[in-house]
Amino acid sequence: MTIKIRAYIDGYNLFYGALKVGYISSKTPEFTRNQLIQNKRALRWLNVKKLIEIYLKGDYILDKINFYTADITAFYSGDPSPARQQEYFKALETIDSLSIIKGRFYKHKTSMPNYPIKMPLKMTNVLKTEEKGSDVNLASHLVYDACQNLFDMAVIVTNDSDLLEPIKIVKSLGKSILIICPHKRYCHEFTQAFGNQCMRSIETADLKMAQFEDDITDDNGNVIAQRPEHWKNNP
Repeated sequence: MTIKIRAYIDGYNLFYGALKVGYISSKTPEFTRNQLIQNKRALRWLNVKKLIEIYLKGDYILDKINFYTADITAFYSGDPSPARQQEYFKALETIDSLSIIKGRFYKHKTSMPNYPIKMPLKMTNVLKTEEKGSDVNLASHLVYDACQNLFDMAVIVTNDSDLLEPIKIVKSLGKSILIICPHKRYCHEFTQAFGNQCMRSIETADLKMAQFEDDITDDNGNVIAQRPEHWKNNP
């Protein structure tokens, strides 16, 4: 029997979990720090369909992929990050049956207390960024599609516990789920509710196997999208 599968990708959770270096100790040598950062950047030209198919077995049809994200805005004059993101969106749009569904990206200045907290309290101005709407969009589409019987299995790429309840609803409707975790540790709420048997962890080797070609071309050989130079693993 062929299993019909739909995938729901939390783009920011994927990026911050698997494609961006987290905390690096100040004691880490600069060369090592730079190498860690560059190694992550070299994985960002990611073909999410190839990545998902690494974890699928048996007779299946990957019917649709929804990629939830938001357009970032420049942090400073000349910031190339938004252009790199748009180039990546061009690459994603070459995947059959993939839809990019966008929320909103906000950044604003706010004051936060210094850590560790000491009295008298000292505050620091920081630039806070927030991505709004993607989790609600993902949850809404996931539950709606399940109610419409549009899939047998949902693949959800996230580690966000805010999605626990909609995933539980999908399970209660008799649908199978597979949660692909972009972070080093599974979300505790997910493992409590579903157990490890329906969860997979993204490994660096998986990301390496699921890269687009540096230049993506159409049938006539015209370049549609190019891996940003900043994302190449230059020696």
